[in-house]
Amino acid sequence: MVSNVAIVLMSVFATALGFSQGSVLPRYAMRQIAKMEAEAPAVVPPDDTALDDALPAPSMAPAIEYSESLPFLVKRKNLAGYVGDVGFDPLGFSDILPMDWLREAELKHARVCMLATVGFAFTDFYTLPGFEYTTLEAHDACVASGAMSQLLLWIGLLEVFSFVAIDQMLRGSGRVAGDYGFDPLGFASDPAKLQSLQMKELANGRLAMFAFSGFVTQAVLTGNTFPYLFN
Repeated sequence: MVSNVAIVLMSVFATALGFSQGSVLPRYAMRQIAKMEAEAPAVVPPDDTALDDALPAPSMAPAIEYSESLPFLVKRKNLAGYVGDVGFDPLGFSDILPMDWLREAELKHARVCMLATVGFAFTDFYTLPGFEYTTLEAHDACVASGAMSQLLLWIGLLEVFSFVAIDQMLRGSGRVAGDYGFDPLGFASDPAKLQSLQMKELANGRLAMFAFSGFVTQAVLTGNTFPYLFN
């Protein structure tokens, strides 16, 4: 309040000086103005630091992680933590279906194809007595003899047990995808080696899926036995 009065007085005297010729303020008036300015409380500037502390910190946008196998695509979050993850899911199946079910399906196809690749080539080198057929002829021969029905029956029985295990896994039993407890030689008894063995199985299985597809395609196109080349 005092500082406001001082400012008003100074404005009045300044206006008067503007219309006078060489006039000066009386000493009494100058002393009063100086006294009022000395008694006026100091104006403390606002503390910007306290204001900054009161404001919420701006939220940082999460860093975008790109796929290792397809660097132009964003990595799917649900792939994290699984053995063999290189971020390959261009169609986004992991965002639609349970990851444990997808890993179970991948391992099952990988294991079947590893056996099928060896078996497909083996029958071109050795056949059982009374069953002298090439690999391409074996399927039709099994259908004609009824052996394919036996295969369907026993493999279907195994699939029933597989379905029960998968259903329990998806309900939260804690079972790891693809784990049927089959380790007669105790290869996975060491936990430190288990992940390495799982990675090797997955890598060989993925290769076998491509290899079996190539074996069948080449065998049909060439009509020849292993290595399925044109004459």
